[in-house]
Amino acid sequence: MAYADRISDLARTLAQYPTNVTITGSRIDIRTAKQLESLNAQISNDQSLARDGDTLIAAGSGKDAKALSQRIGDAAPQVGNLLAAFGAQDAERLKTLSIMSKQKFDASAASRLQAEKRFADEVAKLMMQEAQAVAALPTSPCGPKPQPTPTPTPSPSPSPSPVPSLDDVIASLPGYLQITIPDAVAGYDADSLAVASKAAGDAAIKLGVKTPDGITDYATVQFAGGPNITSQPWASAILKDTGLGTIDDRIAILNNALQARLSFPDGLTDAPSFASTSR
Repeated sequence: MAYADRISDLARTLAQYPTNVTITGSRIDIRTAKQLESLNAQISNDQSLARDGDTLIAAGSGKDAKALSQRIGDAAPQVGNLLAAFGAQDAERLKTLSIMSKQKFDASAASRLQAEKRFADEVAKLMMQEAQAVAALPTSPCGPKPQPTPTPTPSPSPSPSPVPSLDDVIASLPGYLQITIPDAVAGYDADSLAVASKAAGDAAIKLGVKTPDGITDYATVQFAGGPNITSQPWASAILKDTGLGTIDDRIAILNNALQARLSFPDGLTDAPSFASTSR
């Protein structure tokens, strides 16, 4: 797992939620510019630490592993702590609102605040996992030191592990989906799941997907969100926003956003309209 990439995905998903609402004709910030600046700075710090951890994990050792593990672990709760501080600021900032306006604000801001809570919890969990992984690394490479030889005999480089073709990934989708989202595919028998999985994979390739992850993410979206999920305005907006990266990147963001929406008590209906998002 690339922890820094996962945190980046979560941050992009959070950025889809509006940071202000309109109450009786007046725009009210859910997050002030100063709060967003502080939050983004903390996220950047977490991403930097996670990248350092990813580098050590990939190397398999590092003399600074223990110290880095401590820094990553210390940073794990910081987003949550920052949001708690925002809560105190908000109570003071919004106390001039009427009772009715405050109730409307609370209802309109709920999806953003819930998304922030999920983001903080997920980042804390990821960073604690990475801290543990880094702490377990040796401080120097394992194994005996290589003995120098005067005339080393070159040997052919090992062949890299082959990357599965997209057709292979599509063929493996039924088993993948039964493991990752069993509830979503429980109503299919083997034959119908194979047909539906092939259709989802073909649709992903038609969109321009180039990677195995893009295929599995798209299939997950199709089965978890329903066959018409990508035609919904919020989902279509993510897929069309080239500023979010390649089509594979956008599908990964869509998958993360869908999982966040499915965690709402009212499912996909309890979700913000991105058209009113202000950043």
